[in-house]
Order: sequence, then structure tokens, then C-alpha cells
Amino acid sequence: MRICIVGAGPRGTGVLQRLCALSSGLEVHVVDPYPPGPGRIWRRAQPDLLWMNSPVGGVDMFGELPSLWEWVRGASLSALGEFAGEASRITERRFASRPLAGVYYEQVFTEAAAGARVHVHRCRAVDVRDHGSAQAVWLEGSSSPLVVDAVILTQGHVGARPSPASLSLASYADSHGLTYRPPGHASEVSSLQPGESVLLRGMGLTFIDQVTLLTQGRGGKFRRTSAGSLVYEPSGEEPVLYAGSRRGVPYHAKPTSSLIAGPPPLPRFFSRSAAGSDFRGQLWPLVVKEILGGYYHELFLGHPERTTMGWAEFSARFASADDPASLIASAVPDPADRFNFSAEPMAGLEFGSLSALAEWMRGYLQADLRQRSDSRHTAVLGALEGLSSAVMTTLELSGQIDPVSWIADVEQWFLPFASYLSSGPPQRRLAELIALSEAGIVRFLGPQLSVSTRDGCFVAASPAVPGTVGATALIEARLAEPTVETTTDPLVNALFHRGECIADAGTGRLAVRDHRLVTKSGETHPRRFAAGPFVTAVRTSEFGFYAVNDSLARAVLSDDG
Repeated sequence: MRICIVGAGPRGTGVLQRLCALSSGLEVHVVDPYPPGPGRIWRRAQPDLLWMNSPVGGVDMFGELPSLWEWVRGASLSALGEFAGEASRITERRFASRPLAGVYYEQVFTEAAAGARVHVHRCRAVDVRDHGSAQAVWLEGSSSPLVVDAVILTQGHVGARPSPASLSLASYADSHGLTYRPPGHASEVSSLQPGESVLLRGMGLTFIDQVTLLTQGRGGKFRRTSAGSLVYEPSGEEPVLYAGSRRGVPYHAKPTSSLIAGPPPLPRFFSRSAAGSDFRGQLWPLVVKEILGGYYHELFLGHPERTTMGWAEFSARFASADDPASLIASAVPDPADRFNFSAEPMAGLEFGSLSALAEWMRGYLQADLRQRSDSRHTAVLGALEGLSSAVMTTLELSGQIDPVSWIADVEQWFLPFASYLSSGPPQRRLAELIALSEAGIVRFLGPQLSVSTRDGCFVAASPAVPGTVGATALIEARLAEPTVETTTDPLVNALFHRGECIADAGTGRLAVRDHRLVTKSGETHPRRFAAGPFVTAVRTSEFGFYAVNDSLARAVLSDDG
């Protein structure tokens, strides 16, 4: 069987691994302008200042192939090359640089490809058309197509055309000698001058990368004082970074502490037997109870001295309570020990000045670091266990519930909330952010950030702080949200304009059913498959990275002959 995989990052590599594990004698063409295995995101050719956002011990996506931690421990010096020094310092809980991860993904690709005849094409695929019962894949710059039996799209994070608002800002920047960077992956912006005022809009993971490149990437250093605090020593080359976003705060840091009471029994309240097509109205209360149940399981069993009743009594009463607030108040006397469910920690707050906001923000970040590292706060880990269970149940239920509003709620509201709670940066990055604030390099702007143009500069404002801040540069420190209609991917564009793929009505992403592309007629194409972040996640991530790859590979192979 001949197969073409478009996209050679971890997703494409994982699919290749499953194909080769399940069938012999395959001929596979892998198409990607970036190196096979790491792809664009994890390639070696990027600064080692950029880190993975998962600890080494948590990167285990390829089933029979070694995890990142297993590989680091067993890799030879020749395989590690220039990254041998970093690898020698790695522990299971540390965060590897992306270039080191890229070396690992290269090795995974090599091992995955050993079971087939694999041809790598370092270019882009620009179209695919039916060719009798086969598929003709056209490559950029090629005069003849690859003819295969099936095509699998695993391009990862595809680009998006600029929005009208972005085009307007870019035009203003061009006409006034300003710097504007549209949404996208973080990069060094060489045109920025030392001391120049720069607005960063967005405070997620891209923001963390961008700050790193504009500070340490310009020669600044962090050091520990004798008291153990982290301080930043500027190089003098840094711009001044003004940061704000809709929420106004970064994602919560990755936890490093461990559960004392062990994993809570999950799922307990929100399981696959849950019914209802109204996510926010019918299912969200069950999600809340699952998260709270995980939190209080750890608090009552791991820290019983901070409660007024035993776990058995609380658990039974909690399970039957429609509104457990009064029960929690009586059983957990210190309000600081109760779970704060707010996804908007700055809602309603007002500050008299940017310096007052900075003081509050540093306290907020310090508290977050304590909660994610101190053994006295392990109940937060219980909440994350409950959240993880709820996310998995939500994804499993997606195959049973069809309304567009349900899918949109999950993808555009619940999953981003889950990422805010659990998918943040390493703790070190938030500690660095505190030090950068103390050094005056990073200055916070607050929530509900608005950006306009006036008097030849960009102007930022937040309802939390009086006045405005002007700047000569604006960096959209966030990824674009590409849809099928706005993507810059030439292959998807070609299919979409012919009606051979469609956008999911709830999310705008590539619609699939049973991993196959859905066409304008509502049918699925029997020889075209897709998976990854550009595909509607609710439809393709039911059981996690490895299981989706396995399921997709089986679907492809079931059509052989």
C-alpha cells in the first residue's frame, strides 16, 4: 500500500509509527519543508532558550518507542551531539529545550520509519486530486504528482491569513514607521531598539517565549541572590515590554509537587453516562463538581488538620448537595483552603497606577508558584486530576452529541479554560517574569486590553488602570486561530475551494468523521484522512495522542485493496 503523510512533526511521526507497527510492506511518502520528526515547532535550528512546556518525564506519545526520558537516559554522546551537556543535567521533572526535543523526535522518526520504505520530500504539498481509485498529490515545484492509495493530513499548526484588524494595524505601522508583528510563533524582532516601548498582546505560552527571546535572547542574565530569590541583570539591549491580554494574567504554572492521598477515584460525577446537549447549562455543573471533588479528596485525606470533618462524611454530603458552598464553608474553615474557581482573577479589580498593578501581579505570581510547588497546597493537584478526567469525558462524549453550540462551547470556552488551569509554563518562567517586573523590563497593563492607534503610535488601555500607554511596536504574542476559510495552507485551500473539504460549523476547523475528510456533499472521502490541532479537536482527540494515531492508522489500512 502507498500512503502519503503531509506533515512530518510529532503527529505525522506518530501516525507513521502506528502504520508501520500494524502493517508490513508499506511505501510511505512524507511531505514537509521542515525536518522529519521535529517538524517546524521542534526543529534543532532554533534558540535553546525555548523550552518544552511539559517535563521530560511526561513526554511519552509513541507507544512502543522510547519516551523522551528513556531516550535521554540511554542516548549515546554521538546521538546527542551538541546537546550532550544539556542532556547530562536533565532530570525527569526538568524541561528540555526544544532543540534537544527535536533530536529526540528525529530519532523517533528514524525508528518509526524502519518498518517501511519511506521517502521524505522537503517541500510543501499544494494539492491532492482523485486519480482513478488512487490519489495524486502535487508537490511544490514538481511537474508530476505522487500517486498513492491514501493521503493523511497532519500539518499541525497551519498559518492563517491576516484578519482585517491585523491588516489595518500593519498598514498603520508601515505608514508611521512603527513595528507590527501579527499573531504567530515567537521570534526575535531585530528592529526593536534598546529601551523601545513594545506592546505584547497575549499572555499565554507564546508570550512567555517572546519575553524570553527579547530578554535572555538579548544577553540578559538571571541569578540567585544569597537569600534565594531570582533577580534579572539586564544587558542594556532589551526593549521595555508592556504586557496585557483579555484575562490579564499568564497561565498557571506547571505543578511540581505530588499528591499525598493518591489519585482521587475518577470519574465520579461527570462520566460517559452524563446526558444533555447543553454544555454550559446541563454538563458544566457536573464538570465543576468533578474538579471540586478531586480538590477536596486531596485536602481532606492529605491535609485533614485543615478540615472539621472526616472525608467519608464530607464525601457523602458533597455528592448529594446541589450547591455545596455552605457545606464547604463549614467543613473547611479557612477561606484560603477553599478552591477558587475563578477563570478571571482580575475581574472587577481596579488599580491607581501601573506600579500598583505590578505589585499585585507579582504577589499573584508568587502565590501561584507556592500553590504549584509547596506540599501544603497539593489539593490543587487533586483539582487538576478532576479537570483532566472531565476533559477526557468531554472528548469522549463528543462522539455522542452533535449540536454545533455544544462543540463550540467545548472548543472555544471549556478547553481554553482547562489550558489556563493546567497547561501553563514551567515554574521557572513565572519566577523570571517576577524578576523582569522588578527590573522594570516587563510592565503589566491589566485585563480586557484594548489597542488602538493615535498620534503616530500604538495605544493600549485596560479598565483596571487609568490612562493609556503608547508604544512604537506591537507584537501579537499569541497564535492565530486559523479556520479552513482563512488558512494559508495551499493544499487545504485547494480542497476547500472545490468543496472537497469543509469547515466544522462549530469551530471553523477542518471537519472529519471517522478520521476522514467531510466533503461539501456531507459524505466522507474514503482515501483522505486528517488529525491534529487544525482538525476539530473534539472529533479527533477522544482518547489521547497515541490512541488517535492508532485509530487513524487502522482506518487507513482498513481501506487497503
